[in-house]
Amino acid sequence: MKRRILITVTGPGRFRQFTLGQVVKWLLILAVLGLLSLAGGTWLYMKTLQERNTEAQLRERVLQRRIAMLHKRVESLNSRIALRRAELERLGDRLSDLETMMGETGDANLSTERRLANVTLSAAQVALLFEVVPNGAPLPMKGVTSAFGWRTHPITRRREFHAGIDLRAKGHEPVWTTADGVVEFAGYHKRSGFGNLVIIDHGFGFKTYYGHLRKVTVRKGDTLVKGDLIGISGNTGLSTAPHLHYEIRFLGRPLNPYRFIRWRKADYKTIFEKVKQVPWESFTAMIGHMAAQAVPPSSPPAPR
Repeated sequence: MKRRILITVTGPGRFRQFTLGQVVKWLLILAVLGLLSLAGGTWLYMKTLQERNTEAQLRERVLQRRIAMLHKRVESLNSRIALRRAELERLGDRLSDLETMMGETGDANLSTERRLANVTLSAAQVALLFEVVPNGAPLPMKGVTSAFGWRTHPITRRREFHAGIDLRAKGHEPVWTTADGVVEFAGYHKRSGFGNLVIIDHGFGFKTYYGHLRKVTVRKGDTLVKGDLIGISGNTGLSTAPHLHYEIRFLGRPLNPYRFIRWRKADYKTIFEKVKQVPWESFTAMIGHMAAQAVPPSSPPAPR
């Protein structure tokens, strides 16, 4: 008996029956499968579109954040440029005042460094400059045992930054201050490893450190003038042999002391080129004003 599909249609009080062949049956099956496939494909397509839309929204948010960050950086850079411009204008005004005091005519087209190089200080101004800024050696020079910069510590064997310079000395060399100032610290400083240490505040942002002393001859608060005895060299603290650890700092930042040790009045302008961390333009202008008005650089020290 052949397989057939019987379709019955019922109505009020009567019904009718229809019989379809095998071909019609497969056509219906294929139609149903096609509809199901179309529905599944449509669902996958909509899901893909939704995922792409979500990814696009995320990318847009990330892009907006980056744009906001760039705007902030631009604003920050603009603020720095404005501050730098104001600072340069202020330094230019101070240099103009100094040039006027020196009787020189400044050229506004020259750079600040060139204008500073063109300024010539009087003998009194140079003398004042060498009183307030550390210069020369703090003890009789016999050589350098460890320079300024990165090195391997001779005891701890760790690589670290050497913020000063180690000067060769016997265990009884006199150590004196290299500029006028006030003693900020005098005594044994265990935490730093410098042993007996003297710190002198010279004002204007400059400080000097004298470490590994055998003996300290000053006390905290003492007012000193350049060349005053502050101690005797030794080997205290974290040290392998007698020497003097000498540091110069400006606003807490270490400077290379060797350049100041070699600094001489005859060629005082060389320090302006070698040490860029100090704003020499405004500093020199201030020294000029102080010398012109005969104002001492700090509390008048009593010569010893």
